[in-house]
Amino acid sequence: MQKDRKKIKAAALALFLLLSLLLCSGCKQTAKEVETGSADAAETDSGRTKLVVSYPTSAASYPEDQEMVENAVKEIVRQKLDIDVEFIVDLSDYEETINTLMAGQQQLDVIYCADNMMTEMYMNHQLCPLDDLLETYGQGILDAVGTDMINACRINGKLYGLPNNRDYAVGWDGYILRKDILDKYGIKKEDITSIEKLEEVFSLVKRHEPDMEILDCDGSSLLGNQYFVDNVNNLPFGVHMDYGRDEKVSNVFKTEEYKEALERIYRWRQLGYIKRDWQGMTSSTDYRMNTGKLFAYACRGKPGIEQQEKLSCGTEVVFVQFGKNAVIGNPMAAMPWAITKNTISAEKSMQLLNLLYTDADIMNLLSYGIEGVHYIKTEDGHITFPEGKDRNPFVGEAWRMPNQFITYVWEGCPLTLWDDMRRYNEESLHGCDFGFNFDPSSVSTEYLELERIYKKYQPILENGLVDPKEGLEQMNRELDANFIDEVIEEKQRQYDAFKASKR
Repeated sequence: MQKDRKKIKAAALALFLLLSLLLCSGCKQTAKEVETGSADAAETDSGRTKLVVSYPTSAASYPEDQEMVENAVKEIVRQKLDIDVEFIVDLSDYEETINTLMAGQQQLDVIYCADNMMTEMYMNHQLCPLDDLLETYGQGILDAVGTDMINACRINGKLYGLPNNRDYAVGWDGYILRKDILDKYGIKKEDITSIEKLEEVFSLVKRHEPDMEILDCDGSSLLGNQYFVDNVNNLPFGVHMDYGRDEKVSNVFKTEEYKEALERIYRWRQLGYIKRDWQGMTSSTDYRMNTGKLFAYACRGKPGIEQQEKLSCGTEVVFVQFGKNAVIGNPMAAMPWAITKNTISAEKSMQLLNLLYTDADIMNLLSYGIEGVHYIKTEDGHITFPEGKDRNPFVGEAWRMPNQFITYVWEGCPLTLWDDMRRYNEESLHGCDFGFNFDPSSVSTEYLELERIYKKYQPILENGLVDPKEGLEQMNRELDANFIDEVIEEKQRQYDAFKASKR
């Protein structure tokens, strides 16, 4: 049996490597050309190089506003780098969009890697190594982000992504609640001191507002505000529990903490607090909060979170938190900016990235839109809505951008917000695997199958659609049968080597 299993694994791995080689052979550049940027660059009618940049944004739902911003950014890039830029923006199917472009060998130069895209693209040999490019063309990035943060994006010693300046620390186990509903029933934020108190609030609102949906989330899981299912752990196939402080890599799906969280979500659905069927809901939590259809949603905390969500929802909100402030896993590498193997010029792509990280005008355009149209400046140095407007399609998107720390501060937040954010990152609890990136290449076949299994069960389990007594047991059986223990053992081995190298 053991020999047969090894043969199956060897054959599957050989097939994976063959497919990877075929994919790489179809790239526009060889590995050497990618490193040097020596391939011929595509030119527009003007004779300028054209680069394609892709990132997800909810502003894509406002095409006229998005086009105004893109045109303004393009003009700055043309003036400063003599480069033309084309943008591909998406939100709902961003990862699928990138996969399609890469598989079709279409030009794609600079991208934002959402969730675990950097790990998966690295496994598929779809990313450019950035060390030499950064040293030559990225001094502004080094100054803006810092060497320590950049080194956190290394896999096996090589750099494949660039972290953005944002909140790496998270206020875990948090929820956003409508303030008008709390005020209506005389509930103060300070009274909601535990998850049990929150449940009492849910029960009261459910009784008195029977047509209102009580709780939801954006994304595929109502447990997205819990540290132990956070994607920065390269999917939860081996997690450092206790907010990252446990040196042992554990199978989170067999912990009491995960089981209890599933049971709580399932109970909430049985009580009628959760209505969404996951696949059937199309409107965002922001929209439903704004229209009075939703009372609360799961959320991660950070400095300025209430003002950020107020601007997104269009209504006053409060944030309550029951977990710790902590940097879990390696969030610097969770959603970096990168250059793909489909680039027509790695050198010019790094020059463009350097401009994005250092040009405040571009960052403000991508984060807030056009001055005078989407926002205006106040006398005290803030920005706010123009007269007669109360929504901005770009607000709440800045955390994805390369460097929100050089942008304006929206009215309602202290002008020291970005300094406060840096301090929040530094002072929050840091997990033991800070800066560690798991390389699943040696267990790629198992890893990809485990990912498929988890993604199949995650939306139904973590949204309370199935009794965890049955659903969790079934998922664990499938994960066990597909060698989750081997993947966790490999992650533990790599983590131990990482820690030894730091001593």
